[in-house]
Amino acid sequence: MRYLIPLSLFALSCSLPVIASEPKTHQWFNTATYNTLKNITNDNDSVALSSHYYFAPQQHSGVWDDFGYLDTDTNIKLDYLNADDADNFGLFAEGFYNNWFASVELADLGETDDYSLGLGYVFAQSLKVSVRLAEFKAADTIYWFKAQYNHQLNDTDYLGFTIETDDDIDTWNASTRYFHHLSHERYLSVDLAYEDNGVDSVFSGMANYYFNRNVAIGAGVADSHLQLEAKYFINSQYYFAAHFSDVEEGEQYAAKFVAQF
Repeated sequence: MRYLIPLSLFALSCSLPVIASEPKTHQWFNTATYNTLKNITNDNDSVALSSHYYFAPQQHSGVWDDFGYLDTDTNIKLDYLNADDADNFGLFAEGFYNNWFASVELADLGETDDYSLGLGYVFAQSLKVSVRLAEFKAADTIYWFKAQYNHQLNDTDYLGFTIETDDDIDTWNASTRYFHHLSHERYLSVDLAYEDNGVDSVFSGMANYYFNRNVAIGAGVADSHLQLEAKYFINSQYYFAAHFSDVEEGEQYAAKFVAQF
């Protein structure tokens, strides 16, 4: 996974057929990601593993890496990160009872003094609001308020919005996602985000074009820096992704493998 698959190989794969029959839903999502940051002085490498399980089947939106905008089913996620300055496990869980839900998050299971607890409500399966308490051993407690809204345009297309702010409204972020079925097996997704921490603000955007269910390529910007990505789907259960970012510190590359069942 150390070297990116050239984009030309993705383009040549556009006409490949689906290898296996397609499961209609998935519940267990597993990801392995290798990141490397290359600059003049040194290289920084990291490996991230993630396993995310939903207690109800998740229906894809027409492409094999999109399952709608809102999470409204009980789920649990375990993360592992190994980097030059980190080696830790993280845990996230979200449980639903009727329209109410609660969440808990530990970024590092070895630092249980740092955690997050949330409580929220889902209105009409389209508006999800929550308040979250973030507790830190070496910093003040922060309350976060979050709202997510999904506008379903038709069976496949949707427009989603998210806004989140802290209790002082010093730090806030907003994002939107547009997902559109063009024709046949061709789809388009557009993601935009803006973040303001009271000192700096960052705008980012990424557009992905799905040639068919096997191949997608994307391009965008993050804080005025170029981003490129490509995805190759073996079938509905397995796919690869490659990502390039031009960042302040140099060039960042990532390669990811996903297995979902």
